Amino acid sequence: MLDYLVEIASYWWFRYLMVTELYMCEKWERVTIHVIFMVLFCVFWYFNYSVLLSLTGLIAPSATIADIIPNVQGQGLKVT
Repeated sequence: MLDYLVEIASYWWFRYLMVTELYMCEKWERVTIHVIFMVLFCVFWYFNYSVLLSLTGLIAPSATIADIIPNVQGQGLKVT
C-alpha cells in the first residue's frame, strides 16, 4: 500500500515538473522557484483569510453597500 502511494506521488510530481517545465532547471533553480511559489501561496492565503473573509462576513441579505464599505455613502442598494 505504501509503495502504491509513493508511486502515485512520484507520478504526480513528475507531471508537475513536466507541466511547469522545471525538469530542465538545475536543483538550486528548482528550489528557488518552489520557495517563490510557497511565498506567493502564503501571501494569497493571508490576503484571503484576513481581507476577503472579513468582507464576506459582513454580507447579509439585508446589508447595504454602506454597511460593507464604510466610506461609501449608501444609496439604498441592497446586496443579494
